[in-house]
Amino acid sequence: MANRRVHGTTYEKVLIRWNADQFAMAPGNGRLPYGYSDEDARKVARDAYVSWEASRYSVPWEYVGKQVWVRPRGEQIEVRCGAERIAVHTRARGKHELITEPVHHAGIPLGSDGAGGKILVHLREAAPVVESRPLAAYENLGMGGAQ
Repeated sequence: MANRRVHGTTYEKVLIRWNADQFAMAPGNGRLPYGYSDEDARKVARDAYVSWEASRYSVPWEYVGKQVWVRPRGEQIEVRCGAERIAVHTRARGKHELITEPVHHAGIPLGSDGAGGKILVHLREAAPVVESRPLAAYENLGMGGAQ
């Protein structure tokens, strides 16, 4: 019944407008109507693992604290940081598995054994280098303080 009424915005009968619009639409040629990504954003934990679907997967320790993207690829999962693929693992068979690639944790700086033999990455970031200039340089340009 509602499709026979005149629409308040288009001032056309809804059913007639639908039929005209439907045939005027371009075919999708099998493509999805919008961009689709099956990847999930994750933050790399201090122990150099990312959690995904209730299991944990190792990544190179250099990515601790950074955001990465995890995506399934058949029987594998892939971890990316930007455009770079940083890890590929066989998908865990169940939940709560710990999947580790030993090379990901080789050479961890300042690592210490935590509770239960867990290695945590302790990165120390230096303060940014700031240029230091004497205030006399500004006085010579006529930009000095009180006179």
